[in-house]
Amino acid sequence: MDRYQIGIDVGGTFTDVVVSGGRRPNYLKVPTRSAAQAEGVREGLERAAARLELTLPELLARTDRIVHGTTVATNMMIEGTGSRVGFLTTAGFRDEIEYRRGLKEAIYDPTLPAPRPLARRRDRLTVRERVAADGSVSIALDDEEVRARIGELRSTGCEALAIGFLFSFLNPAHEQRARSLAEEEWPGVYLSVSSEVLPQVREYERFSTTVVNAYVGPKTARYLDRLESDLAEAGFGGEFLVILSSGGVIDGRFAGRRAASLLHSGPAGGVLAATELLAKRTAHRNLITIDMGGTSYDVCLIADGAPQIASGAYVERHAVALPMFDMHTIGAGGGSIARVDSGGVLRVGPESAAAVPGPACYGRGGTEPTVTDANLTLGYLNPDATFGGSVKLDIDAARCAIQSRIAEPMGLSLEEAAWGMLRMINAHMTNGIRVVSVQQGHDPRDFALVAFGGNGAVHAGRQAEDLDIDTVLVPRMAGALSAYGGLFADAQVDHLMTWVARCDSADTGALERVLAELRARGARVLGGEVVHQSYLACHYEGQTSEIWVHSDSSEEEVGADDLAEVARSFHRAHQRERSFAKPDEPVHIIGAKVTTRRRSEKPLWRTSEAPESASGVADPVSTREVYFAASSGWTTTPVYAGESLEAGARVAGPAIVEEPDTTIVVYPGWSCRLDHTHVYHLTRRGGAE
Repeated sequence: MDRYQIGIDVGGTFTDVVVSGGRRPNYLKVPTRSAAQAEGVREGLERAAARLELTLPELLARTDRIVHGTTVATNMMIEGTGSRVGFLTTAGFRDEIEYRRGLKEAIYDPTLPAPRPLARRRDRLTVRERVAADGSVSIALDDEEVRARIGELRSTGCEALAIGFLFSFLNPAHEQRARSLAEEEWPGVYLSVSSEVLPQVREYERFSTTVVNAYVGPKTARYLDRLESDLAEAGFGGEFLVILSSGGVIDGRFAGRRAASLLHSGPAGGVLAATELLAKRTAHRNLITIDMGGTSYDVCLIADGAPQIASGAYVERHAVALPMFDMHTIGAGGGSIARVDSGGVLRVGPESAAAVPGPACYGRGGTEPTVTDANLTLGYLNPDATFGGSVKLDIDAARCAIQSRIAEPMGLSLEEAAWGMLRMINAHMTNGIRVVSVQQGHDPRDFALVAFGGNGAVHAGRQAEDLDIDTVLVPRMAGALSAYGGLFADAQVDHLMTWVARCDSADTGALERVLAELRARGARVLGGEVVHQSYLACHYEGQTSEIWVHSDSSEEEVGADDLAEVARSFHRAHQRERSFAKPDEPVHIIGAKVTTRRRSEKPLWRTSEAPESASGVADPVSTREVYFAASSGWTTTPVYAGESLEAGARVAGPAIVEEPDTTIVVYPGWSCRLDHTHVYHLTRRGGAE
């Protein structure tokens, strides 16, 4: 009897479900229910069970693990629909999260408004207390004052309480006491405490991360709790895990308490899959992943087989200083809406038609023209296709929307208007790739693109041409790759601590004790047999940002030689990322981090049973007219059914390959080969494969 693992990815437009087990993974899409995502997940599971000729309870009873990637937290930040947050902080620091250390993204734009506050000023209250810079208490916490402030925030309708005191990363006693008082005075309130969420130096980043966690936490925790309960009631008794932004997985209840760690949860799954299936199993160790769904376009760089990890990011202009994949996201997806502004200029995105009403061609009441409508109008998408059987495309509605909203106002033909929409969105996406490559000191020509998401393989060839990239890789199940990728993740948790020293004069015994404590915390959270990786946050004197450097020291001891190697690694990383290094200057340490992992059973990626065909002959199933460029107009283009192609099949562009959940456009000047691992290799003619 087959046993199963299930991967789930809830996107802004579709929810993907992958069931791994049996002969090959079974995957499908259902529309995301924005107001009731748990119900959408259940619908997807029921349909997956039906495909396997099982009832839902039968499928869940035979499932050992469910791994869930979610955009719940991300969508709350984007849409401004998080919980009302009360913030309790040290007297004099009420406005720290608005000062933002003076950060202004466009310093020469006096009209740039401040970001939307996640905790309004009326909901930010202070108490007299002070922990000094050495961790000693200089002003004791007054319990009655804390109780009074908590009562005020509760009475005004706040739904979550964030607590952030000065220097609590050195001495958390005051924050922990305030937490205890909040539990007494406000039973059941969602608590986000900075010494638990982010115990590290710099109060703006620490306070901001703590407030973000409180803002997205209550609804995220309720969603995960409800989903886990529904699954248990339906017969699931295995592990329920959630993908973290840093690429690991953790149990749902812990994830609910650390909701800020889930802001890149959904797209992280695709990066994991690309790492495991391509970077570790093909000749392509350097990859740039592009995940284009219905709402967003997520880009991540994998260098020498490892995804790049950032020590934080700005999400909707708010700092979240937690480890996460170094991912750049823009509002560019199949549902991105095109419009002509008051000046007669064409704009595309970031607004999205989402799942409901969706693009005009979905036939759900949408009237705004979107990227999907343009792709359908220009022949890239099959007018007779259905997305997982849930959406039947209406080409007449797509043409009508583009004609009335774009072509007529701009005095263009239908084809010119749709082509302009695609040129605009492709330029946005190409610039997104430059952010993670060129701006980080990497030449994109040294990388292959990995295209996934429902729309990634439609557009990837154009981005590759713009960046002079010769190879695009498309896994056969590209449309559901993020759902599948979570099944490759290990259980993981990060613990960090501020620790200040210099590499050439550090007290190695003290560092050993710090790392030992962080390892112990990780082991307590995960349990079982775990492994640890240690990192140190390093910088030159006077710098206000750090680079995390892996420490190869053993778990038992840290020696001077280990720290000397850390310093050398920092110099190399600084040269690579910031174009200069100062090898004669001492390297300062400001923090320590331990990543603890418990290995999980990986799904078996089944290769083709038949050897690759020597002839590589592939026969099209039909042709259709496709508009590849204004200069060439409409081109009669062969269309291939991906499911019927065998390993070794080769297709010369222009051509279109249709898989059940994605469409692969082989542009003129490109060729395509399907290998025995179910990966399409698209290569520009003249480029090395």
